[in-house]
Amino acid sequence: MFCLFFYHGAITPTLVYQVLYLMIRAGISPRPAAWVWERSLDGVNYAAWQYFASSVHECERQFGMLGYTGKYIFREDTEVICSTQFGKVLPLENGEIHVSLINGRPGANSSSAELLEFSLARYVRLRFVKMHSMMTNRAVEWLLDDKAMAKRSFYSVKSIRIGGRCVCSGHAKDCHNANSKDLAQCECQHNTCGANCDRCCPLYNQHPYRPGNATHANECEMCQCHGHATACKYSPEVHQKGLSVNMLGEMSGGGECVNCQKFTTGVNCERCLMGYYRPHNTPPDAKIPCLPCECNPLGAFVGCNSIGGECACREGFSGPKCDHCAKGYQGENCTKCECDGRGTMPGGECEAHCQCKLHVEGKNCDTCSPGYFSLSSTNPEGCIKCFCSGVGISCRSNEIELSRISSAENWRMTDLSQSIVAYPSRDNATGHLFFGLYEMPEVESVYWVAPEIYCGNLLTSYGSRFLVDISWVIIRGDTSGKATSGPNVILVGNNGMKIAFGDDIFRNSNTTLETFLTEDGWYHIPTSVKDIVTRQRRTEYRGDPVTRVQFMSVLSDVQNILIRGTFHTDQVESVLEAVTLFSGETILSDESLVEKCECPPGYEGFSCETCAFGYVRIVEKSSAHEKLGKCIPCDCNGHAETCDFDTGRCSECLHNTFGERCERCALGYYGNALEGNVDDCKRCACPLEESSNNFSPSCQVKTHDINPVHNFVSMDGVFTQVNFSADDYICTQCPPGYSGDKCERCDNGYYGEPTEIGGECLPCPCSGGPCHPITGRCIICLCKPGYWGDPENGGCNLCECYQNGSISSICDSDTGQCICNTRFTGQKCDECAAGYGNASLDCPACLCNMNGSTTGVCDSITGQCSCKNGVEGLKCDQCMETYHGFGENGCQDI
Repeated sequence: MFCLFFYHGAITPTLVYQVLYLMIRAGISPRPAAWVWERSLDGVNYAAWQYFASSVHECERQFGMLGYTGKYIFREDTEVICSTQFGKVLPLENGEIHVSLINGRPGANSSSAELLEFSLARYVRLRFVKMHSMMTNRAVEWLLDDKAMAKRSFYSVKSIRIGGRCVCSGHAKDCHNANSKDLAQCECQHNTCGANCDRCCPLYNQHPYRPGNATHANECEMCQCHGHATACKYSPEVHQKGLSVNMLGEMSGGGECVNCQKFTTGVNCERCLMGYYRPHNTPPDAKIPCLPCECNPLGAFVGCNSIGGECACREGFSGPKCDHCAKGYQGENCTKCECDGRGTMPGGECEAHCQCKLHVEGKNCDTCSPGYFSLSSTNPEGCIKCFCSGVGISCRSNEIELSRISSAENWRMTDLSQSIVAYPSRDNATGHLFFGLYEMPEVESVYWVAPEIYCGNLLTSYGSRFLVDISWVIIRGDTSGKATSGPNVILVGNNGMKIAFGDDIFRNSNTTLETFLTEDGWYHIPTSVKDIVTRQRRTEYRGDPVTRVQFMSVLSDVQNILIRGTFHTDQVESVLEAVTLFSGETILSDESLVEKCECPPGYEGFSCETCAFGYVRIVEKSSAHEKLGKCIPCDCNGHAETCDFDTGRCSECLHNTFGERCERCALGYYGNALEGNVDDCKRCACPLEESSNNFSPSCQVKTHDINPVHNFVSMDGVFTQVNFSADDYICTQCPPGYSGDKCERCDNGYYGEPTEIGGECLPCPCSGGPCHPITGRCIICLCKPGYWGDPENGGCNLCECYQNGSISSICDSDTGQCICNTRFTGQKCDECAAGYGNASLDCPACLCNMNGSTTGVCDSITGQCSCKNGVEGLKCDQCMETYHGFGENGCQDI
């Protein structure tokens, strides 16, 4: 039997509560011997919270569970046990039961989701399973008490108290009746909402919802929607990408505003919708944050800049609203004028006759004059003159993609004259380089020396930038020191020129030196200036301005780049933070300042700055700080990259050649190095090119010595080359045991296969006697080539191979069999093979008439076919006299 209790006070059956404890007081009977405390959310399906029995044995018999006596320590928040704590018969009346559902469980002091779910209930049921019987101790005494004869076995409950609380997820202190139906509702705090405070309020989802606990409130944080939305949602993706701004202006959380109003959009309603813009100086939380775009529909693309409202103009239109024609365009539809605005004199783009700039030509002023390139609207002369190292006259803009060089490795310190070298240290925390000026006390102005990666041919950097982030440390205290001036960047060319840019004075202790790599603003540093005296305001280091030719000649081969390191008279340390050298363009166009020249023979490179293969540069000094050079051909037979102009000696000979003029083939190669081709000298094959089968270290053209001097004939003191076949060569140093022009055979007394990879010639293992030249099998005597037989028993016979019928005059030394051509057979190859006849005529095909011949095969000696009856002729193709009717059966007698 069971009893179902509903308590209509603190716990209402129409709401879900978190049940905490149960207290029962029995009446005039003992407490139940076995019972179950159960819960339900729907009043139909019940689950047990705890089982109770009078003994461990009863736990197993009644419920099939292990029984526990005394206070139990739970291992899990949802563990269900059978307890014997309240199962005794005594006291016989007014016995009490006290059970805590929460205490003693692992999640009792934290916000355990499992424990919360386990303790939730709308209905609570006490199911009494067994009462104490008369077999129980003292039961007879109790039941037979003469003062209580009417007592019988039954359940009696005097009171039931169930402790619980509203489910407010740790975000409320109280709950109250919400309406006339007596439904309790939490008084939510911490910006939470819902009957159980189980979610964040609509505008407070900057972070995921979390229940509160005894130590952390876990308040819901308000989203930053700038007043343009009434709700937001948490997005893990937005949080991970750091796209949401919180109320403090920090990129923190994943709040995403929902249904942005007032024409706004974005995670935080921070942007305007397409077709709207936020005026300058208008904050995102303004009452009217966005205004409609005011673009001219004819001249602008759809939409406008979201900040300021500037319109994106179509070609030919300009202005903030794209409502008037751009420079070089005219008419209602702003059509392009005929004159190219880049090459036309200012203001004349739409004239009837185009007025070209100085170095521009063409009807529409759209072409650079010969010898000029890079047509540009910003150039007052239109185009710049081709440099081409002074040897080329035609060039065009070179399309080179943007690249950069940046490195903190291998930097050095020096003075202006580069006579002293020191090395900086590295700050491991920042990666910056620093140098104490006390390490070079005798130098007024120290300079950083860039590593080789920044130097060399920098022509592709012309028109680009050189950025240096640098700082310095000044001695502490009130000093009389002052900021100094001096060249910011110095380029030292391999042509001897030393040019510099800038000489600024900096009042702070750090700066970014931005240097543009064009000749504008650069000047020469006189060779007489060895150091810059920082305590005197002198500019003796400023020489003549640098011309474009001079600047390009330095860029073509930069030896060193020096970066200013001294900025103050009381400076104690210089710190180099970052150095970046750019080259190329971000957008490829015909306005690139990097030239691509058409170079004459002997020159190569974008600006013809390099001598071609087989040429040498001679340099001549000029009076204008220039060192002009020209490339002349070397006399190296096309086998050396360059040569010494004074001695004529070639640099490292290539293509397997050697000699002062690379006129000879190197050891192990053969050919004629004087022909000037890459493959003049070929590797010796003695007999194979593989090292395992190349037995001679040298070879030479046949009948000529390896020394090319011997390949010339002197005529009146003038050496003339002797013509010979360069492919006809012999190997000159075949080792013992090898023979043949190319060491391809084994010599007498040796055997092997030197023409097979891995093969070699080995001495015959015959105690000094001969052996087979391939197998090494020992033999006493062999017939000479061209003879056969048994030299020990009867002698050797001449092969007598038929010359026309055999491949060679040599036959098998044992059988005398000659090697026959395809139409011959027989030991001597003097007979015709089947289907061929008449050996004297080289065994032509029989070609017997199939109707007139009996077998189709002719006599091997005469070539006569075997004829049928009445048939005659060499090929049996005609009837005999007095016979007729030539056919399959021959001819018939008349």
